[in-house]
Amino acid sequence: MASFVTAAAASVRRIMKAKTGEYIAVHREPVWHESANFVFHAHMGEEAGKNEWEQLWGKATAPNRVVLCCIPFFLYDVALGDEVLLTPDNVLAEVVHRSGQVTFRVWFGERDQANRKDSIREIEAMKPLMEWSSENLLALSVPEEEAQRMADYLQLRENEGVLQYEAGRS
Repeated sequence: MASFVTAAAASVRRIMKAKTGEYIAVHREPVWHESANFVFHAHMGEEAGKNEWEQLWGKATAPNRVVLCCIPFFLYDVALGDEVLLTPDNVLAEVVHRSGQVTFRVWFGERDQANRKDSIREIEAMKPLMEWSSENLLALSVPEEEAQRMADYLQLRENEGVLQYEAGRS
């Protein structure tokens, strides 16, 4: 999976907005954008001495609490619909209630376009919620009861060399 993270992060860094030398992965079209009324951030760590962030959209439910309205592109152990607690600076602190959704991330890279289109069509037929980060990075959200079926499909396509994937759980 290290190659998945490296390839996806390198691609997204090219389109991330820099803020005072820091990287921010943004959600341009959050899957539940109609419900979202709040934007916050999650710290992803540091690379080359610079902070990396993921900007997230949510629906405020109480002071310093929001329900996540987007599918995380890089964060682990946070999923669409999870209720999270924020710091006073509006940074994700912890998950307080799990939604029962499971996140998968799919990296297509420079692979055969016909196989890519077939895979996307087959993924869409499984009816996950989907959010694109870039032309190559797709985030998926499925209910826990559908997660194994999605993982099996993605593993099959990865074994065929069509894509790389990871689950959003550590």
